[in-house]
Amino acid sequence: MNRESIKIFRIWSLVLLLAGVTFTSCDRDELLEKNPISSISNETAFESEASVISALNAAYDPFQWQFNNNAHSFPQMFQSIRADDHHSQQAAFWAAGLLYDDFPILPNNQNVASVWAKWYKAIARANFAILTAEDFSFTTTGLQERIIAEAKFIRGFAYFELVRLFGGVPLITQAITSTDDDIFLPRASEADVYAQIEADLGAAVTALPSKGQTDNFRATSGAAAALLAKVHLYQGEYSETIKYTEQVINSGLYQLEENYADNFKLNNEFGKESIFEINYVDGLVGTNFERNEAQEGSGSWQFMFMWAAGKWLSWGNMIPRQSLIALYDDNDQRKAATFLQPGDVVNSPGLEAIGWDPIRNPGFAVGSQAMNKKFFLTYEELDQLLNVQQSPLNEKVLRYSDVLLMHAEASIMGGGGDGQASLDAVTQRAFGGTVAYTLENIKLERRKEFATEGWNRFTDLKRWGDLADAMSKVGKNFVAGRDEYLPIPQSEINLVGENILDQNPGY
Repeated sequence: MNRESIKIFRIWSLVLLLAGVTFTSCDRDELLEKNPISSISNETAFESEASVISALNAAYDPFQWQFNNNAHSFPQMFQSIRADDHHSQQAAFWAAGLLYDDFPILPNNQNVASVWAKWYKAIARANFAILTAEDFSFTTTGLQERIIAEAKFIRGFAYFELVRLFGGVPLITQAITSTDDDIFLPRASEADVYAQIEADLGAAVTALPSKGQTDNFRATSGAAAALLAKVHLYQGEYSETIKYTEQVINSGLYQLEENYADNFKLNNEFGKESIFEINYVDGLVGTNFERNEAQEGSGSWQFMFMWAAGKWLSWGNMIPRQSLIALYDDNDQRKAATFLQPGDVVNSPGLEAIGWDPIRNPGFAVGSQAMNKKFFLTYEELDQLLNVQQSPLNEKVLRYSDVLLMHAEASIMGGGGDGQASLDAVTQRAFGGTVAYTLENIKLERRKEFATEGWNRFTDLKRWGDLADAMSKVGKNFVAGRDEYLPIPQSEINLVGENILDQNPGY
């Protein structure tokens, strides 16, 4: 397929998408009289405010995708297994995950292509939502600005994931609406990608409503500020990190849950500690989450446990390393909330009735017999699901404790603020005590606070300069100068051309 054919294919894909969700009605003869379509006009495709909102909602959809382009895109693969928190599983049970237990991760790895495509699809949808909102005549005051700001949050989030995983990537900030649009772009520098992220999130901070003033699943000014704080932290811009973390702290809209485990309860979604989370619902589609992008539910519970009880079959992938579990004292409430270990009581009478043991001799060959508690559902919760393969349990992306630990880290690095108080708040909740205010303790608490959630570990180690040492401690063949980033997918280089899209060093 040549490049012009590819362009036409992509444009037609967008046409078909719009035809399925936004076109109202049209005469058959009118359709037959049309010239071949080489561009898309949102002036005729979107005829109501609700239809413009539907374009924005579509941009949120890729957050849910744990499988697309025929491969997995679980965040734990790229942040936890690839680092030192998770094993993929015992032996080669899960071949796709096994490739992340060591280095190198090769350019033809399907999961690398999957996560690249996932975030670029979110970007494409966000760009189209922005274009649509800019061209539409709204009657509801402030709606246009809010839609554009939400789309910019989504685009900023997606580019932050891409730049952390791949380094500099192509910057696409305009919707592709014509076969004449240039879709084959070189990589921008990391600095330019970060500048775009800052511009998007900066606009979102000022234009988005606060928590409680919009739908729970939507981005808010607090979410944009928290993410912007993390963007600055990753660049070593500590005074800016303090500025945005204190904006969240001083808003008074967020608090730590007294019980750490409540963050991961089905009956406490969008709780007081939640800043942004991926919203899942009971699986309304009957297909396996692994086989389509239309999932409404999460597949994490199946990947995190090994159950062998009838219809509750699951696979026990992503096993916590024993070295991670050993970091927690028994009086740290995060331990019982993060890991499910032999002998643990799970408070699920249905499981007890069938004689289920938390660890039923799974035969893990990875030095640990634990599983991940944060994605656990009781027998009673599972028994109510329309589709057991699609869990309705939301996944936390940004929590208030993240803001406090970012504040503590930026403060100790010279950004200002009272970082000791922020660190103390996290440890007091965890185990009723304090630790010395040092960078090493902040790093340790950050690891323990967010273990197994899948959004931080590998790239935290990278920005601290700790990757080589951490990988050596778990016996990985890490090569400095190569393994800090994922390879650019070879499929993308083949499509765009290696003279335009260059590979990361060492691959």
